[in-house]
Amino acid sequence: MTSVGERRGSMLKKQRRRRAISALKFVAKLPYRAFRRAGIERRLPPLPDGRGWRTAIPPALHISIMRGSLDYNYRGITMQKHPVEIALYTQLIWEFKPRTIVEIGSLSGGSAVWMADTLNTFSIEGHVISVDLRPPSPSYRPTNVTFLQGDQNALAATLTSDFLASLPRPWLVIEDASHHYAPTLAVLRFFDPQLQPGEYIIVEDATVTEMGVDAHFKGGPARAIAEFLRDRSDDYEIDGRYCDQYGRNVTGNPNGYLRKK
Repeated sequence: MTSVGERRGSMLKKQRRRRAISALKFVAKLPYRAFRRAGIERRLPPLPDGRGWRTAIPPALHISIMRGSLDYNYRGITMQKHPVEIALYTQLIWEFKPRTIVEIGSLSGGSAVWMADTLNTFSIEGHVISVDLRPPSPSYRPTNVTFLQGDQNALAATLTSDFLASLPRPWLVIEDASHHYAPTLAVLRFFDPQLQPGEYIIVEDATVTEMGVDAHFKGGPARAIAEFLRDRSDDYEIDGRYCDQYGRNVTGNPNGYLRKK
């Protein structure tokens, strides 16, 4: 019969082995990630105004920030927001004063709840519509947030023409669902004819490309942004005021702040 001390010692040894294995896997993947980062511009269509995908954030810091973001909560609700985005969205909401925020991808609802609270803090009469395959039921929810069931690949079934026509302007649209290339591009194309000049659609997490893991997402948001702008660059601009507020693409959403002209 093993003692409590022996069981604890065994658990600690297993934890150390798991950490060691994780560290080895991380180191082994570094050359591949560096290779992916080096070839970003070669893989994607060129962006308007000569913009690139590289960021001033070092890769190791990128990974550290993302790990921290996964554990970030708002009012006890999982939020998983990049710390730079918390600052940038706060500024954008204050300056732009959206009457409707449409979020694609709710997760636990923390982001939608935070944005609804931010609208209230700024005395903006706005509402947050958050769409997800599995709408959450957070423990706290202000009255100006609504969670809807919907698929980012088939948004017309949830966001019907009549429903969209009822939403006050201006709109701020945020694509933050699967981060895979095809669904992200589908969201961009769905909202393209719906948006009015001056309104925003923000594509989250194109940073997976700079981190060298975009192959897992079939090219991810960066590929979707680049291809969308290749076809629609006359009607959209990348708003560098937000992408570059803290340095070149110092954001979790590089080149992802798109404003309709």
